[in-house]
Amino acid sequence: MSSAEALAAAGLKAVAAGKYADGIEKLSQALKDRPAPLWLLERSKAYVRANQIDLALHDAEKALHISFQRANRDLMTECQIRRSVALFRMGRYADADICAFWALRLTEGARATEDDGQQNKVDGNGDYTSRVDEVTAQARPDPGSGLATAMGSSGRSRDASLKNQAISWRVQALTHLEKLCVGDPGRKVTVTEKYPNIDGNTPAQGSKTVSASNRNPGDNTIREAWERFREMHSKKAIRSSFYQTETTLTTDIFVKNTDAARFSVTADEQKITTGESPSIQLHLWGKIKPDETKYTVKPMKIELVLRKETPGKWPMLVRENAAPFSKLSSAGPTLEQFTSLLSLSRHENPDDLHLPAFEAGPDVWYSSLMETLQASLDGPKAPEAKVLRKDSKPATEAAAPTRTGNVPMQPQVNPSSASKPADDSTPTSAKGDSAKTSAAGAPAYPTSSKRGAVNWDKLEDVDDDEAEHSDVNSFFQKLYKDSDENTRRAMMKSYVESNGTSLSTNWDEARETTYKTKPPEGVEAKEWD
Repeated sequence: MSSAEALAAAGLKAVAAGKYADGIEKLSQALKDRPAPLWLLERSKAYVRANQIDLALHDAEKALHISFQRANRDLMTECQIRRSVALFRMGRYADADICAFWALRLTEGARATEDDGQQNKVDGNGDYTSRVDEVTAQARPDPGSGLATAMGSSGRSRDASLKNQAISWRVQALTHLEKLCVGDPGRKVTVTEKYPNIDGNTPAQGSKTVSASNRNPGDNTIREAWERFREMHSKKAIRSSFYQTETTLTTDIFVKNTDAARFSVTADEQKITTGESPSIQLHLWGKIKPDETKYTVKPMKIELVLRKETPGKWPMLVRENAAPFSKLSSAGPTLEQFTSLLSLSRHENPDDLHLPAFEAGPDVWYSSLMETLQASLDGPKAPEAKVLRKDSKPATEAAAPTRTGNVPMQPQVNPSSASKPADDSTPTSAKGDSAKTSAAGAPAYPTSSKRGAVNWDKLEDVDDDEAEHSDVNSFFQKLYKDSDENTRRAMMKSYVESNGTSLSTNWDEARETTYKTKPPEGVEAKEWD
């Protein structure tokens, strides 16, 4: 094994173990030897986990270009999916859907270079017009075509897995896109090439790949403001948690010794604003009943109780595009998110905002900029808000909710893990939860997945790695269970002898064959003592 392959193998192992920084370092060293698409894809995944989304996109597009040159359809499909994931994390939902659409077309056998016109589906305002109901209406389980086809060289099971992933990311992207205001940057189509030609230079985190001659002189000013904002934001972050029942959501804001006489809360359908000490804005994920919002000021925290307009679990507390700008999030926005929201406020440069000088007072500068950015999240003018005053007790449920602790305000949260009423004596399995129809009437389509039917409105809660493997694994389990004795013998013999790299369902062929280990490209088989 060459040194590059050894480094790549170590990098893949580190990424699988969640050691992303170590995995990125080893894969980067291996990629200096040769730009293997599989290694680039794994590094792209690691960059997503490390929240270095610009670098994840760069790797996905570079792997896509190489795969296109090699005419490898499966790799092109996977690269477009990884490209979609990165764009989704950036909040570029229109672009994310287009890339997932291209991946889906590849799984359907379309020509790689077909002119599908997906990028041209925009209205007069320049907003992308595809809708999630179009995708869900077309989504159907992909039936197998017999055991031999499913297990043979056609790779049909792999195609089905990639198709499911492409559909999932389309649904997620369009679901988030439809929550954005008209004219939001996330609704705009900016991808121009199906197979972009990415050079070998890796961009710095948060940067855009532009030439020096085309660089905007204001870029340095934006980056400087972003870096200052993130630094101040991390210092001012407030610890919080939320837990929920089907009808209420309780948020704990851990601030000590708040003056209850001066504290107030203003509520409207999708926004909560608190008065001074602390001053917080929450652009909520879903709608609430403002008149039924209550709060309690305690020595160690403030407790907000919100009544949901529509019963059901929320996957997160605030909208995803608003989470990085909430004082309850310590992560802060990426440069892409910061720039997009600045643009939404109709300013291309922080200097246009006429902020107080940072050197004269960082706190005042930060507060002024935060106020401007949060105002950009409001979109069209909301209905008149309800101002609430001190309340002695929070709203109560017939059954008290069970505390779940801190819940991150990001899409990977699984709503089924949220709290249940304490007196619910019959636990509900994850499979049972996933098979339910949502309270809003969203359909749960039939599937052979062991996790049960899929609720298309909650696909953002499925981790991309889990979505990649679950349907294929359940397919093989069902295949083995429903097979006759000779088919099972063939499957066991081929699988064991090849160390899991081959699978046959033909016993007449399998009993005469000695199977050798055939690892995928970029991975080396290793014997263990």
